[in-house]
Amino acid sequence: MSKVERAPLTSATLQALAGAARLHVPEARREPVRSALDGIYALLDALDAVPVGETPPANAYDARWEVK
Repeated sequence: MSKVERAPLTSATLQALAGAARLHVPEARREPVRSALDGIYALLDALDAVPVGETPPANAYDARWEVK
């Protein structure tokens, strides 16, 4: 999978996303929320670097114990 560059999250982008979700983010809270979202996106970007190869999806995992 190729790495996709994420555009920086600006205050205007945050306001547009909040508006689409019908959330009101007061001006005083926009910078802390933007900063927190940047941190979350950085964690998600770090997951892109994990090599999973041919790992099957979690719904294919059978967690039952088998006694032989």
